[in-house]
Order: sequence, then C-alpha cells, then structure tokens
Amino acid sequence: MFTYAIQIAIFFLIISYSAFFYLALRQMLTFRSSIWSKILSFLILLSISNAIVYPEELIGCLVFLAGMFFLVFVCCTGDIMPRICAVLIFYPLMIAINFMTEDLGFLIWLHIFHQNLPAVQESLLGLASGMLRIPFWYLVYRFTKSHLSQITENFTSYTWMILSVVCLASFVSVITVIYESEILTSYSAYPACFACIITNLGICILGSYLSRMMHAEMELQAFHYEKNYYQELEENQQQVRRLRHDMKNHLNILSLMLQNHEEHNAEEYLSQLSEEFNTNLRPFCPDPILNAVLNSKYSLARKHQISCEFQIDIAQEIPLNSVALCSLFANSLDNAIEANQQISDVSLRRILLKARLANGFLSYELKNAKQNEIIQKGNHFVTGKHNHQNHGIGIPNIRNMVNRCGGTMEISYTDTEFTLIAFIPVNNKS
Repeated sequence: MFTYAIQIAIFFLIISYSAFFYLALRQMLTFRSSIWSKILSFLILLSISNAIVYPEELIGCLVFLAGMFFLVFVCCTGDIMPRICAVLIFYPLMIAINFMTEDLGFLIWLHIFHQNLPAVQESLLGLASGMLRIPFWYLVYRFTKSHLSQITENFTSYTWMILSVVCLASFVSVITVIYESEILTSYSAYPACFACIITNLGICILGSYLSRMMHAEMELQAFHYEKNYYQELEENQQQVRRLRHDMKNHLNILSLMLQNHEEHNAEEYLSQLSEEFNTNLRPFCPDPILNAVLNSKYSLARKHQISCEFQIDIAQEIPLNSVALCSLFANSLDNAIEANQQISDVSLRRILLKARLANGFLSYELKNAKQNEIIQKGNHFVTGKHNHQNHGIGIPNIRNMVNRCGGTMEISYTDTEFTLIAFIPVNNKS
C-alpha cells in the first residue's frame, strides 16, 4: 500500500513540474488548439520533463532533444526561428536540472547509504530529489513570464537567429560536460550545469532588454510621424493665416484686372492663389497616429510618382497601441513603395489601400504594383536587394503584430501585383 502511495506521489510530482515547464514554454511558443495536439503535447512534455540523464551517456540526451524538436514543430505554430530558439533555451535547462537532481539522489545512495537501501526507501529518495524540480520550474516560469513575453512582441526572424546562435554555447557545453563526466565523480559537472542555467536565464534578460529597446524605437518612430504631421499642420495654418491677412490686397488686384478686362490674367492669378490655399495634409481618419502615418506615406509615394488611392473607413480612434499601428500600416506601405520604385515605367506604379473598422475588427487590404520576382521560403518572403540585413523585415514584423493581436493575415501575388490582407480584433488594447 505504501508503495502505491509513493508511485502516486511520483506521478503528481511529474505532473507538477511538467505543468510549470509547459507554462514557461508558452511564454515563447503558441501551442495548437486542437484536442489531439493538446494530448500529444501533454504526453511529450511528460516524457521530456522526466528525462533521466546519466553521466558518460549521450544517446538519451539526443533522444529527448529529438522529442523536444518534435514537440515545437508539430504541436506549436508560428515562425520557425522562435521555435528553434525555444529549444536552445529550455532544453539545456531541462538537461541541467534533470542531471543534477537525478545524480544527487544517486550520489546520496552511493556515498551515504553505500548502495544499501530497501526498494521503498530508494523510491522515497528518488521522490525527494525529484521534488527539487518543482521550485526550479516554478521559478523559471515566473522568470520567463517577466521577460520572454516581451521578447515575442518585437523580435524579427533575424533577431531570433542571433539569439539562437548565442544560446548554442550553453547548449553544446552542457551536453559535452555531462558526457565527459564520470559516474563516481559526476558532481564535477555541477558547476557547468549551474553556469548553463544562469547563462540561459541571462540570455532571456538580454533578449528582454533588446525587445524593450526595439519597442522604444518603434514608439519613437510613431512619435516622429505624429510630430511631423503636427508640424506640417501648423505650417499650413500659418500659411492660411498669411493668405487671409493679404486677402484684401488679392481681391483688389483681381478687381483691378477685371475692370481692365484682363480675364485671362485674373483666372491665372486666381489659380495661383488657389494653389496657395491647398494643403498637403489629408484627414484620412480621426486617429492622430494613423492619420500621421498615412499622410507621411502618401506624401512619400506621391514624391516617387506612385498613383495612390487610400479608402479609409475609420470613424474613431483604433484601440491598438501606436507600435501596433505603425507595424501594420508603416511597414506594409514602406514595402509597397519600395516595390513600386523598382518599376521603371512610372505609369504602372500604383498603391490601393483599404482599411475599415467595424464590428470589433480592423480589416486591412493593401495592393501594390510590383515588377521583381518574389522569393518565398515557407511563410517567409526574401528580399531581392543586396543589403539583406536592412531590408525585407517588414512582413515578419507585420505577421508578428497580427498574430500577437489574435488576427489573421493572408498574402497573395501575381507577376504584377502583391496583395496583403489582415483581419484584427480590436476590442481591447494589444
């Protein structure tokens, strides 16, 4: 009876730290919602989190590594680089803590009890050493909740790749040290395991810092759009005030021309005066940030001789933060403008933007002319420019923003046209 109680306790122990392991993974990964995927994820996590790691043994580590890759690629969705990075962050943590807790129980059994324990007491010893994993994974969950959730908001695939390369050091070192350690002196691998844990958690802090910097940069960009908009608005108002001040003189000149029967000169003078009243700002929508972005991109497109049509049906401010708005509108319009610039025949350059806020959803459709061939690798679109590091990141940014807001995005293209469609729920702030 006591043996069954120990087995039940061990089972709930495994369930407990597996649950915290799962919650920590969710800070980086999005698990599929189907019931079969959830069951499969649960079974794989139970197996991985309970992995037994022995000194001088490599096969087991590689088997559980394959299991974790299977988990993130089959049971999770999203871009490939965050999933690879999740493996490189969490797998060394799991290997390190499993090795130390399992080996600690073994060393106590070997050196303190001299291999002389009844089966029930051996089970109790294994239960006691395994219980150390619960506070460990709980603390990892709390730690990653504070840092990794910020990373997923702003990172691009290129940034994920850099972070993954940094994680490779602890990933390789922990496996190598455990494999090279001897059974009787396996405790010599503990410092490397502790260093691996500290390093990977430090990488999370580094990623969080980079994410905050990127977020601040995007907020600064949004502020820059708004600042330019209001500056131009102030300049236009000053210009209108000057024209109003001189209106009496202008009317006297027109009256004199008409009295002298100089109708043609009067029409030309009136046309010039009308142009002076024209403003470059257009009230696309009442949202100040979005209106600033649209005016900025509209002016940029017209500067490059691109035919623009913006059909904006938004009668109120969009309940999304400024970074999300800039990520969607600014990046997609930048891509559209750059694609049109590559068309030599200016008569073929065109952009059509449709945006509507209704029934708790923001619908967004952007069509632009294109000439260059689109290179698609899975869900990623590769730029055709020579400077790959500074271009081609707009679509990943847009996709990340749409996914983060719980929306959907579709991309289609022909030889002459590129289309991006997004639907985003906007009941709450993102």
